[in-house]
Amino acid sequence: MSSPYYTNEGVREEIDRLLKGNARRQANLGIESTDEERLRAVKLWNNDLIEIAKLDPELAQTLNAQD
Repeated sequence: MSSPYYTNEGVREEIDRLLKGNARRQANLGIESTDEERLRAVKLWNNDLIEIAKLDPELAQTLNAQD
């Protein structure tokens, strides 16, 4: 079975929107960011992953892979 990200344009657009939002948040974090700001970015990313998992569980698992 193919990942919905690759087979469904609407799913891909929504996931891309979530990923771009996370990229924007991460890019705005810097050495002067507070622990609270960093924690908020992590929490928002975890929320995004939950939404991505609803759309494409396989992709969400790949994105959340930990070394």
